[in-house]
Amino acid sequence: MKRFILHIALFLLSSSLATALLLWSFGGTGHLRNVTYTLGGADFLYTKAREVREHSGMDVLFLGSSHAYRTFDPRIFDRYGINTFNLGSSNQSLLQTEVLLGMIDTLKPRLVVLEVHPDIVAIDGVEASIYQVCNVEPSWRMVPMVLRTKNMKVYCTAVYALLHNSFSSSFKHFTESESGGNRYAGRGFVERDVEHFTPTPVPADTIRMRGDQLSALRRCVSILRKREVPYILLEVPDTKVQTAAYINLGEFHTTMKQYGDFYYIPMDELDDSLHFYDVTHLNQDGVALYDEFIYDTLIKKALKGVR
Repeated sequence: MKRFILHIALFLLSSSLATALLLWSFGGTGHLRNVTYTLGGADFLYTKAREVREHSGMDVLFLGSSHAYRTFDPRIFDRYGINTFNLGSSNQSLLQTEVLLGMIDTLKPRLVVLEVHPDIVAIDGVEASIYQVCNVEPSWRMVPMVLRTKNMKVYCTAVYALLHNSFSSSFKHFTESESGGNRYAGRGFVERDVEHFTPTPVPADTIRMRGDQLSALRRCVSILRKREVPYILLEVPDTKVQTAAYINLGEFHTTMKQYGDFYYIPMDELDDSLHFYDVTHLNQDGVALYDEFIYDTLIKKALKGVR
């Protein structure tokens, strides 16, 4: 029996090593369909994940999806003497937010704003998991996220990314470039050329809240509470046509309130045609209006009394 167990163990070890070697050798060639390795993107996550280390002790750390990294502009909060950093990324679900919160002891923010959106609690996080393992330096914090996806493409890409990003100089010296009208403004914010949305009817939409995303949100909140870091949950406004399309928006808000101080503050001045570039994202004119508004109605008050 012991011999049988030893043979199984040796087989598993040799198989694992052979698989790792295969991924290391061919993962970057595009010939393995379960490896999707891409450096850089419109959200500049590669750049901001390194830059954020230079801003320890910030007043506010923003985390979330594109609704975060395209909304919270540190330059606007600078006007009020508030030092902020935007660690949002494309399709960042709560699974990826949990990994980034692993840096909280180093970053030491006075306040964390977790952007939550109906779209994000409905996705499986597979795309964002792949993107994160490719663009953020390898960390053991990524392992639970990778395993929770239960997706072979995530597993294989994560192994290749671990090897490549740990030993390849091309990862360490990569430089992201601006494209498609996206400009990196610093401290995590991505500015884009002003475009305007043409309102059209949006089909009725039921918000589906996945259990794994809600569990990840629960763990995110636990991390912050254990470290006694004040936090708020914030939903950034969509266009009015999108908001009207949500059948169960009230249910989503009720659920979010179970995890802490949740805020959804509609802003009447935001016009679908003038202040959005698509159905759910503010353009730079909308960003300027909303950030001023949210500082005055929420951020300023939240920071009062915080160490």
